[in-house]
Amino acid sequence: MYTFILGALDEEIDGIRAAMQDVKEQKAGAFPVWRGRMGNHELLLCRCGVGKANAAAATAAVLTAFPQAARVINTGVAGGVGNVRRGDVVLGVKTVQHDMDCTPDGLQKGQVPDFDDVFFKADEQLVRDLENALQQEKIAYCKGIIASGDRFIASKEEAARLAREFGATACEMESAAAAQVCALFGVPFAALRAISDDGGDNAVTSFYEFLHTAAANNARAVCRLLLGAPR
Repeated sequence: MYTFILGALDEEIDGIRAAMQDVKEQKAGAFPVWRGRMGNHELLLCRCGVGKANAAAATAAVLTAFPQAARVINTGVAGGVGNVRRGDVVLGVKTVQHDMDCTPDGLQKGQVPDFDDVFFKADEQLVRDLENALQQEKIAYCKGIIASGDRFIASKEEAARLAREFGATACEMESAAAAQVCALFGVPFAALRAISDDGGDNAVTSFYEFLHTAAANNARAVCRLLLGAPR
């Protein structure tokens, strides 16, 4: 059974790919997939590109091509919403699509039609496993809600709105869409997001300055989870 790890950018998955063994590159639909091992675990690693449509399409393509995938981890960086610092990791216990709005049809803000809840809940066992890995690696983290949408949040007002409306701790552009697909496929899901910026006016500059540093914390946690020991 495979652990499937999804990231939007090369920088978000490079550390994990470098730690893999017996790697073979192939395709799932339009998306590159690296299949290999890490310790005793079989691993699928996919770069999906930025945005909800890419994340959903890649998740569906890989889960269809590899029905042996037993769990999905979305790794990457995010903007912080609230009292989180650059480099800290947010372990998403829930995700929400903050730009989904069917309120005229009687749904709540963020609620996807045909789903009963606004939030997609992460798999509890996978959250525990990732939390244990973060603790062993001594990486500062918090558990919280990750808000996804097809907007790069770059104003303090918008970041504050996400905290107010959804209780969000981090904002990005992929995880809730991947979570929705996993819910449809019945596959356990969790998201791990390292904070690269505060979602404010300098968010774009800060994102690129801290992208590699923030992503490295996620890679350490994922490798610890799979290897059971430091790399």
